[in-house]
Amino acid sequence: MLLKVEAGLSVSSATDLDLAPLECDLADARRHLPAAPEETLIDFAVRQLRARRRLTNLLAFYRAYPCRLAHLHLLAASAVALGRFCGFSPAYDEMGDAFMPVTPDGLPRGAAWRAYAEACSAGRPVEIRDELWLEAHYSDLAAVREAGLEARFYAEAQGRAEPTWRLLAEHMEIALGTRLMVRSALSGALAYETVVAHTLAAGVTRLFRTGWCLLGRYASEAMRALLFPAREPARGIVSDRDAALALLAQTWSSFRARHVYRRGLRARERGRRADGDAWPLLAQVLGNQVQEVDPLIVRFYSNPSRFSVRASLELHTLAARFWSRLATFLIGQGLYESDGEFDARFRVFQRADGSMHFCRELDAGGVLRVFDSDFVVRSHRGRPTLFEVFVDEGVEVAMSVMPLQGGGLSIRGKEIRVRGLPLPVPGLRVEFRSAVQRDPQAGELLRIDGFLLMQPDTRLGHLLLRGLLRRPEQLACIHYRVRETSTASG
Repeated sequence: MLLKVEAGLSVSSATDLDLAPLECDLADARRHLPAAPEETLIDFAVRQLRARRRLTNLLAFYRAYPCRLAHLHLLAASAVALGRFCGFSPAYDEMGDAFMPVTPDGLPRGAAWRAYAEACSAGRPVEIRDELWLEAHYSDLAAVREAGLEARFYAEAQGRAEPTWRLLAEHMEIALGTRLMVRSALSGALAYETVVAHTLAAGVTRLFRTGWCLLGRYASEAMRALLFPAREPARGIVSDRDAALALLAQTWSSFRARHVYRRGLRARERGRRADGDAWPLLAQVLGNQVQEVDPLIVRFYSNPSRFSVRASLELHTLAARFWSRLATFLIGQGLYESDGEFDARFRVFQRADGSMHFCRELDAGGVLRVFDSDFVVRSHRGRPTLFEVFVDEGVEVAMSVMPLQGGGLSIRGKEIRVRGLPLPVPGLRVEFRSAVQRDPQAGELLRIDGFLLMQPDTRLGHLLLRGLLRRPEQLACIHYRVRETSTASG
């Protein structure tokens, strides 16, 4: 259940009285607009107070609902408040409102920000929260551009020779990114993480190449606020000194966004999202035998992203627990959490060569475990063979695909090659068995059980491992419970 944000300075603590400009606010406006009439100074001061109230609300919101990208938002909001950018530009002030994730009464604004806040409250992995933040933020950015606010700012800035207006334009271009990249994110052609990785790289490059005057403005206003704070009564909004401290804190904390940058580069390598595509993998491998497989299983392996998934893991031996934990830490692909059932998400991408890239993301108690691999059909020993390829690790697994009685399916690992060299794994087998359960009330449920098996090829090996060492046949098992979503079935 979502509650109003009441952490530190409450978002509802700033009233209209707090936005009534005082003499100290007018003096600050006069410092920036020395020749302006009184009415212009009042408007400047009111917009500047609104910027400080928004920063107050953001600090409270992200204190309750944190993610790594929230630091970038707070950094930008602190810089805008210290730079008096909203005071100079009414369009900047309106854009500040449009980019707020929280309403004045303390509740998440809109469905996308509610989904983000709910994920934070539920303790979802930080990667999921970052992704939901990006989805909400880019929706806001699209709305800003559709409303013409960005164009209004450039119309305001046209013909302005003052240095501050050049700094405002510089901040705008660094913060908002390119139209093409934003359109690509909203259309699904590029992952949000890929777009933000490109925007971060371009923004940082530009900032340190041509943005020294902008950095100087931030630094000078921050130092002034810290060393010579304005005397003003206590109000329900952050002071300039608080904004300067927030700028310093968020500058350091924003380095956490480097993880999102790396995730964006990885997402770019996966290819484009392919939720609506389909791959005839089973038909290519089985030929006419595909008719013996339940249609639900065929649809799943054509595109797993159309299904909702729950998963659970069983580790039956101490060795299985050790190796699963070691693999997780060494190669970043693994799972060793075996406490209860957890949510999973399957996503599908298409690489430039047309192959299917399969990404399994498992929410293991607030930690995201990711399995990345390609699925391709190749000719192997004179017949079409399904391969699972772990590109980063240089691992290829040739798999045997066979229909089972009752419409089920078995996918069993046969050969493993690392960097092209065969890897001997005597006795170890991996098999995934799929079966469909139908219930008049619960509907269709696809059960996929993945087994790590100890099945020696020779009698001697069987005697050694099963007889003398008492190793069980089943070392570990992962269970997926899969349901077709309404979108997929429709």
